[in-house]
Amino acid sequence: MPKFAQILDNKVYWIFEADMQPEFAPYIVIKDIADLVPQPQEGWLYDEATDTFSPPPEPGPEGLQPTLEEQIYAENLYQTALLEMQFLGGA
Repeated sequence: MPKFAQILDNKVYWIFEADMQPEFAPYIVIKDIADLVPQPQEGWLYDEATDTFSPPPEPGPEGLQPTLEEQIYAENLYQTALLEMQFLGGA
């Protein structure tokens, strides 16, 4: 059965099988990937200029850093713990 990939922001967003390539809105990019080796996976990068797929780069140390939302959440937990300790007569 033919295999297709939906491309969103130059990245494989969704992989699915269908008897024929579906007709979506013109801005939705669908590529036939049935005969490609290696098979692209969700999250792979797509280069429109060369019509090729590649795996995403390995995350470096910067990939291990918390997001801004995670940092804010951690700070909120820390501040809440300090307030609770003060309320209970500690620190």
